[in-house]
Amino acid sequence: MTNRIGLKFIVLPMILALVLALAAACSGDDDGDTTPIATQVPAAASTAAPVATTAPVVAAKPVIERVVIGALTPSFLSNNIGRGVRPQSQFQLVPMYDYLIGTDAVTGLLQPQLAESWTVEPNGVDFRIKLREGIPFHDGSTLSWRDIERTVTELGAEDSEHTHQRNYKTVVIEPISELEFIWKLPGPLAEQVRRLSQQVGGMEVMGSADYDASGPPLMTTAPTVGTGAYRFLERDQTSNIVFERVDYDHWLNTPEFQELEMRWLDEESTRLAALLTGEVHITQIGPDSTEQAVKDGMLVSTGTQQGARIFGGFQGAYLDNTDSSYEAQGTPCGYTTCDSPWLIPEVRKAMNKALDKDALNEAFFRGDAQNMIIQAIPESSPAFNPAWKVNYEAEYGFDPAASRALLESVGFTSSSPLEINVDVSGVPAYSQAGDMMESMAGMWEDIGIKLELKTIDNAAKRPLERALMLKDWIELTATASFDVQSTRVHMADISPRGGGMEPIEINALIKELQKTMDTTVQDQLLRQIGDIAHPAHVAVNLFWVPPQIVLNPEFVDSWVWPGNVSGLWSHFEMLRAHKK
Repeated sequence: MTNRIGLKFIVLPMILALVLALAAACSGDDDGDTTPIATQVPAAASTAAPVATTAPVVAAKPVIERVVIGALTPSFLSNNIGRGVRPQSQFQLVPMYDYLIGTDAVTGLLQPQLAESWTVEPNGVDFRIKLREGIPFHDGSTLSWRDIERTVTELGAEDSEHTHQRNYKTVVIEPISELEFIWKLPGPLAEQVRRLSQQVGGMEVMGSADYDASGPPLMTTAPTVGTGAYRFLERDQTSNIVFERVDYDHWLNTPEFQELEMRWLDEESTRLAALLTGEVHITQIGPDSTEQAVKDGMLVSTGTQQGARIFGGFQGAYLDNTDSSYEAQGTPCGYTTCDSPWLIPEVRKAMNKALDKDALNEAFFRGDAQNMIIQAIPESSPAFNPAWKVNYEAEYGFDPAASRALLESVGFTSSSPLEINVDVSGVPAYSQAGDMMESMAGMWEDIGIKLELKTIDNAAKRPLERALMLKDWIELTATASFDVQSTRVHMADISPRGGGMEPIEINALIKELQKTMDTTVQDQLLRQIGDIAHPAHVAVNLFWVPPQIVLNPEFVDSWVWPGNVSGLWSHFEMLRAHKK
């Protein structure tokens, strides 16, 4: 392993403590008097004697006006927040927009944002949502139900790239007043509230008046306006996008930086060099680069939530059906390709037990990551079964000899090896995805697997995934999706498909889960799903990882951010500038 690091940064708990300490001062939505207490002095009586005065205190200003973030290029580049991006690539436009439901940057809990309140209707399916009054868009128009309707229409358009296009296509907005409406659904959907929130991303509210006047935005035109703390300034089609702070006190939180730029830098060495020279002020880099950056005075900032995780998806064991319910269409195995190696439980177990996760953890996370006992369900969840952890070593623990024996037991020998394709392409949400997959590939080669490393553009691969044309691929997934969503996306024959295997044994349970609005019942179903999925090795279980970024303290003092929303980057208005 060439990336192994034994260093533990003592600065991490210090930074996290600083981030948490600043949260109260940095979080917004204060409706009270914003005048500092020290200056709230009662007017003097007209007969009072003159008093000595001191020179006024000049407020410190940020060292720089434009803060620059060095990020990996999004999978989808677009100015169209409605049709042109997905939750993992929407971060390129997020500074412009707010959400119906927000996410507390410190606790990660859902909280009112554009929506003042939301309640489930008596039918147990629809939601009644009341909007805040007087929220301005960047073009001067004011928030109403029409903006929600326009946003939903765009997300559900036939040519929309949005992951949840099929969901939004079925939503009907029924107005009650200018600021209140019913969010109508064709049936219960367990994920709906989270999908409206900043936690998941992808429901950025756009201005209907601007859209009606300007039409669908192109890469050569400005994005549709939002209500966010930043508004669009300019963009180079392939290299960066720049925003400027709104010229009024933002209703939620006014940023300290005048401008915000996201610059696309795909090479880690380039991001590190740009950080050290002050060309960018915030970025995400791997452990080797982070160690060097810390030695040169940079600081590591850790997200306040532990929702992010890394795992491998078996691409190829797809249910053979033509609709959203399982119905075999002629193959004897019930899957699209009966010769997929991922249909063999011993192969999936061998792939897991071949990996030295301790070595991978040290190499890529400095030992800070937590072993993923099961994909999607954290140990803190009420749905987590302690028995999964008890059985983890036997089912997933590093044992190359056992891996080889498992492969041989199903006919894969040195003369007739298992052959697979390993996707080592980049992943925007995790900068070292390619390197990690190459390291894992080496461990799989050590147990006799014959593999071919693949580097493929997402735009080229996604059609293959959607058409279910892959049968022996494995890819790395970096996500912060919540449990109900992740089981659907990565384990079921529900669109979007193609990211992971779809076990027949749990497909019906996942569909029952999707229709359940009661969180207690959701947890019960998640445990049933896990009880089947854990011993079945439906994914390559790797790590829950602490979300981390590196910042230059000469320009940025802190950033309170959760780190478990789609695309990693969020809460840009919480950036705190270093002052002079």
